[in-house]
Amino acid sequence: MRRSLGAVRIGRLVAAALAVTVMAGCSALGGSDSSSGGNAQVEKSKVKVAIIPQLIDIVGYERAKSAGYFKNEGLEIDEVAIKSATDAVPQFKSDQLDFAFGNWTTFIEAQAHKAADLVLVIDAQQAKEGMTALCALPDSGIRTPKDLAGKAIGVNALKSNVELTTRAVLQANDVDPNSVQFKVIPTSNALNALQTKQIPVMSLQEPNLTVAKQTLGVVVVADRATGPVADFPIAGYATSAKFAKANPRTVAAFQRAMAKGQGDVADRQTLESTLLSYGGVDQNIVKLVVIGFFPTSIDRTRLQRVADLMQTYGILTEKFDVGPMIYQAPVP
Repeated sequence: MRRSLGAVRIGRLVAAALAVTVMAGCSALGGSDSSSGGNAQVEKSKVKVAIIPQLIDIVGYERAKSAGYFKNEGLEIDEVAIKSATDAVPQFKSDQLDFAFGNWTTFIEAQAHKAADLVLVIDAQQAKEGMTALCALPDSGIRTPKDLAGKAIGVNALKSNVELTTRAVLQANDVDPNSVQFKVIPTSNALNALQTKQIPVMSLQEPNLTVAKQTLGVVVVADRATGPVADFPIAGYATSAKFAKANPRTVAAFQRAMAKGQGDVADRQTLESTLLSYGGVDQNIVKLVVIGFFPTSIDRTRLQRVADLMQTYGILTEKFDVGPMIYQAPVP
């Protein structure tokens, strides 16, 4: 039997890539520091922010930290790690978080189902063609979207942005989305599951996508950022409606600092240097990965696409207006 590519060929590249994928890192969430006072700029100076560590998506946030943009706005970041946005929702409800990064699908679903009362503050990353795809091994016989009918597809979570956009891409290619079976494969095991044929098709996002191309020679069967989901909003930052109402200048300051960080990483050199400073990704991979768009604002029309697609594929049972969730900064 041939030795596993996971041991022989992927090696260090996989370890580096896994460090920047969606399920990276975790630590317990503590309570929000209610004793943190304000200053001349904000109502609350020390804010608790939950992030999924080492993701490419949070590069704007990391840039805002390293460039001192939060500090300039009078904010001190008390950072905690979570596995996914699902972890943040109950923490918002119990006032243990001030801000959290997460995928928009989870935040919108929580609001629609009244699991929490949230405000969406700023976008993190929008998808771009080439950064995420449904992939198969070259000897699988799976080469076109039509070949996906009846197959199992590995995703990192159900009812997520990944499943949602996969369904849309399948339908756009005249494949019944209900003909496939979605199987949860942790991102940390995605490449190994594909390589060892535990799953015939895997949804991969950068940097895993680039690693898989280099080490496994995967076939890109369908791009998950084209057609009806081109430029699709992936994730962003939220707060609770309660916190936003009590601390409007604090939320506005967080939004301004984030916007500056997001704007900076539109420059590829700045993006790469920032990612290398926190992401644990191999320098050679950083040069090759396809990166999405990093908006400097939050837009109702853009996020309504997410809610509408959630209704189309049954995550929401009726039309949901994201408008009331969008943060409106106070007029100076």
